Amino acid sequence: MASHRARSTAPPPRKRPAPSAASETLSLPLRLTVARGALGMELYEPLKLGAFEIPSLAFTLPGLRFPVDLSGGVAHFRHRRGVLQQLRFRASPAAIAEQFQQHAATVLGALARAASVWLRPSGLSLGAVGEAGALAFDLLWAPDGEALRLVVANARGAGLRAPALAFALRLLDLTLASLGARRGRVFTIDRAAPRVLTALLPPLGVRVPSTTGVSDFEVRAEEGDVVVDLGGSAQIAALAFETVRALEIASLAEAADELLLAGELDRARHAYLDALERAPRHPDLALAVAEIDVCIGGRDEAALGLLVDSMAATQAGLVGAELLARVGDLVGAREAVQAQAVNETYAPVAALAWAALARHEPSPQGKLAALDRACARAPALTDVRWLRLAARLERRDSEGALADAQQLEATAQGSEQRHEVCSRAARLFLDAGQKAGAGRLFERALRYLPDDAVATAGLARAFMETNKPERAAALLERAVQLGERKGLVDAAALIDLAKVLARQLKDLPAAVARLCQVPAVSPRIIEARALEGRFRASLGDLTGATLAYARLRECVELEAHDEPRAKRWLVEAASFEEDYQRDVFAAERHLAVALRLAPHDEALLSRYRRVAALVAKRSQSDPPSG
Repeated sequence: MASHRARSTAPPPRKRPAPSAASETLSLPLRLTVARGALGMELYEPLKLGAFEIPSLAFTLPGLRFPVDLSGGVAHFRHRRGVLQQLRFRASPAAIAEQFQQHAATVLGALARAASVWLRPSGLSLGAVGEAGALAFDLLWAPDGEALRLVVANARGAGLRAPALAFALRLLDLTLASLGARRGRVFTIDRAAPRVLTALLPPLGVRVPSTTGVSDFEVRAEEGDVVVDLGGSAQIAALAFETVRALEIASLAEAADELLLAGELDRARHAYLDALERAPRHPDLALAVAEIDVCIGGRDEAALGLLVDSMAATQAGLVGAELLARVGDLVGAREAVQAQAVNETYAPVAALAWAALARHEPSPQGKLAALDRACARAPALTDVRWLRLAARLERRDSEGALADAQQLEATAQGSEQRHEVCSRAARLFLDAGQKAGAGRLFERALRYLPDDAVATAGLARAFMETNKPERAAALLERAVQLGERKGLVDAAALIDLAKVLARQLKDLPAAVARLCQVPAVSPRIIEARALEGRFRASLGDLTGATLAYARLRECVELEAHDEPRAKRWLVEAASFEEDYQRDVFAAERHLAVALRLAPHDEALLSRYRRVAALVAKRSQSDPPSG
């Protein structure tokens, strides 16, 4: 309309007209125009509406006769009913992604990275990765008169416990429910132009114009943005082939898709099979059935048989890869993942696909090769990086694992997160026997939080493993003190300190004192009592050792401890009572409790019978008095 403007009462662009007496309190981004002999209004600066910007809006005011008094400006005509001529709104992918961000976290759990939106020739694509896995899908635009339609297509995921389409539809519902209605895979915004105008103009005190003169939308990508035009001079583009195909699939699968979203997987499967009868060997419908079977489990052969009737399993993406891996065809699974990953635009889906394949790899080398590919596709995806760190430690590649730990540290935000990363990596190194690497990582953890008792104790354990008892003892003392300041007694630090004092520094009394500080509610109380009994026996405090071993037995009897070493400690207690205290009654009691823990241990059973026989003999020779 602006291109045909004959004259305008508006000031220069970007400057608002001077208000008249009737509009002193108004501040409207509109100006009067005259085009084709009709008075109208148009925007002279963009407006914001959610993720969208409205850069262009123009409407005429029919029924006016010239000459017209324009001295009242826009305010004088704002209550007249206009007729829309042109409306344009646009949004950047980043702005759209922001709208999906919060709801993506609801669907997938805490997100590992920001949600992504990118343009494609006939729509846009969305991707998000969270605790539940990675999800990606396409939204294809399919304008239909005054309605804006969006069709979900190519939903895929990795690490998800349900079909990817169910996650995509739920995310779409949460984000767009207030704008329109969804049936199956098609989301429709009816009377989209009146909705936009109603949201924009009444708050400005301007009456909403009629949209009867324009009805067809054009949706396109322009300069990196999504642009929606209504009433432009451009010719309305025909629907893209992939959009038409997606609409056909949506029509076939509508009932099944609704059941899928409701979580009724078996009923959804039957509905997809019904659709397959109407459209035999349709690859998308067969893939939907196979994906349901993958999620339910136990139907791998049947699902694979149905799938290969419509397509090669190696071309069935991650669903085909998972089925092939489950039936033992790892060569085919690798080929399927490779075929998917090459064309996958959302890197986390490809990365988690390689990580899923790594679980099926029988050899550490094959597992590591798959995780290498996963990290190459999504270097900043921390879950995959942790998996490769563990795989490298399994192969005793400490340098490679340390490089992964440093990458994770660099990716973390803030001192607390970096401290947590270094501490976690250090524990993995220590468990793998990589003492030097564990020490380096615990030292890095303490740089971020120097008063952390857990990391201090962890560094001390690294020094214990590298035969540096003096430094280990000093650090464990500090870890205990740091825990006590916070009102938290670190039982692990106390036990480790006692071990260093007793074994390396030969200070048994101090070791016993530290063990006595371990609280009774600690999960490691059995170990503390066993060590206390052992160290007291070494000191010659036989009575104290008997009491410590008795407390050990009581802990096992009264609490459901699953300490795997409890049986061995009870046997040790029985040996002490029999050999040093000559108390076969106490020895028999220790062995009886140990036998409850291991009733099928033949050596233990034999020993118990021998001691029980001694108890019986002693009872006969020393009958009770009275």
